[in-house]
Amino acid sequence: MDAFGAFCEGLGVGLAVGLVCGATALEGSARGGITILAAILGIALGALAVSLSDGSAGIGLLGGLLGAIIACVTASDVAAGAKRRGGGGTGAIGLMLAFLALIVLAVSLVIPILALIPAIGILWLGITRRRRAQRKYEGLRVLR
Repeated sequence: MDAFGAFCEGLGVGLAVGLVCGATALEGSARGGITILAAILGIALGALAVSLSDGSAGIGLLGGLLGAIIACVTASDVAAGAKRRGGGGTGAIGLMLAFLALIVLAVSLVIPILALIPAIGILWLGITRRRRAQRKYEGLRVLR
């Protein structure tokens, strides 16, 4: 396996770990703690997955780290937003995120380059949610 394939495989494993950890819907400093845990697990599992498929564990380690951090922060933000809005379907968000993690993991282990698709999607979702939140309170900042 080449270096780019190893990075993509580690990225996919990291994304799956981050999605599962982010499904906890933690906020504040607890989100930072779960993100650190996701990063550690992403490093370990990304390097392990790549080394088992005859790749460079160092490249898989980097992919696992990046994927876990991006996915955990974004998934935690989405799940926490659903939790704040309440309703009976709050647990369903966590279940959907866990199922998505399983799909991302399976696809990235079979065809590693396809891990870039959910990575770009999760990154895009995180960026647009942050921009939307900034615009929401933009008028209030003018009043200071």
